[in-house]
Amino acid sequence: MIARRGVAALALVLAAAVPAAAQDGVDLGALAQCIADSGARFYGAHWCPYCRKQKEMFGSHASSLPYVECYDGPKSEGMNRRCTRERIDGFPTWEFASGERSGGVKSPRALAAATGCPID
Repeated sequence: MIARRGVAALALVLAAAVPAAAQDGVDLGALAQCIADSGARFYGAHWCPYCRKQKEMFGSHASSLPYVECYDGPKSEGMNRRCTRERIDGFPTWEFASGERSGGVKSPRALAAATGCPID
């Protein structure tokens, strides 16, 4: 009985450590690569907590997202030329191949729908 409780407790800890989308059977690595291949862009800033949350949704696969850093230095130095030229005015900003833009943190499923990427 004690061994079962230990296994159950370990399962709960592991489930909490895995992003929710991975628990839903979504292959986050394949999805992140498909999003990048779709022509989408994820504009963000290294100091932005929402951008950090967006990346955390993809765990170790966040590096495959099509991320564009908008600040080359501290926030006080201002936005870089690329993001200024692109008229990025909030973070995160997602831009899709169609040219449509959408602000805010998006779930992996929402990003799949917006980019036409399969998730199942």
